[in-house]
Amino acid sequence: FVAMACVAPTARFLAPSRPRIARARSAESSKHGVCGVGRVTRAVVAANASRDDDSKQASEFSTRRETLLVSALATVVFAAAPLSVTSRPAAAAEGVTTVLVVGATGATGRLVVDELRRRADPATQIVAGVRDEKKAKKLGVDSGHVSVLPDFDVTNDVATLTGQMRGVDVAIVCLGFVPGNPFKMKAAAHAVDNEGVVRLVEAAKAAGVKRVVLISSILVDGRAMHQEDSPGFKITNAFGGVLDEKLVGEKALIASGLEYVIVRPAGLRGEPPKSELLITPGNTMASGEVSRELVAKVMAEAAFSTSAAGRIVELAETGTFAPNYEPPNVAQYLVGDDQSQWFL
Repeated sequence: FVAMACVAPTARFLAPSRPRIARARSAESSKHGVCGVGRVTRAVVAANASRDDDSKQASEFSTRRETLLVSALATVVFAAAPLSVTSRPAAAAEGVTTVLVVGATGATGRLVVDELRRRADPATQIVAGVRDEKKAKKLGVDSGHVSVLPDFDVTNDVATLTGQMRGVDVAIVCLGFVPGNPFKMKAAAHAVDNEGVVRLVEAAKAAGVKRVVLISSILVDGRAMHQEDSPGFKITNAFGGVLDEKLVGEKALIASGLEYVIVRPAGLRGEPPKSELLITPGNTMASGEVSRELVAKVMAEAAFSTSAAGRIVELAETGTFAPNYEPPNVAQYLVGDDQSQWFL
């Protein structure tokens, strides 16, 4: 954390008659970067220690007086100007992978955190990126050694997001605007699924993140698939043009140079899985449903799997496709719980 208020410059401004103290304090500030009361006090003592021995008593009295003056100045400065802090994950131990889950209070994001927690891998530090810390704690997102990174909002500027993401190795992005006011859905989808993802990708690159796992949707590239007239595309894209907005986010990630994995689930269900998991390459599915639990498992695995890098996969459960919209030779995509087959 970096304190935006610094005692030394303020002391110099208010007390120009103490040049020796000011110089010592300035040198100490340059040496240590951020300055504090302890450092300033030591600078005062050091300055006074250099005075002539024959004025020792007067020097000691002056030292005490100057120390009290600096402490008082520090109290005034810090009381008048609260610290400005940019939160970011605590530094992980060597050999530990820090995984940031963006959107960790959402329906899918919570399950991704649960899945990572369930793995209980001591070599993984889990960080939940959330907008509302109180909500996260109320939902229990912070349980089981999960750290919470509050005020993480993809509508923030890139510089803010970059600062928050420093130290992160893998970002699992579980974003998606929540449909509400029909007159504001287009703006909301654009702000989150388009511009929000683009900013997040820029910040991840600037922060040194190694891999980004992004949740998207089947039919996001429906126009290229010539499926823009399919029921699935029409119904989904009616919500603020969300498929078109998500496609912009996907393209930004692919073009970024970052290592990426894009997971495109079919229609999401909150219930446990009802049938076997199917995973296809991108631009294959035009309908279907899948449990959020399965999506969370795949995204958690995508954070670590070496074979997942640079892959776009689409997810659904067997028996959930609409009539006439089942992928050809669909049986070849049946993978079930065999994680070794998920990213082949």
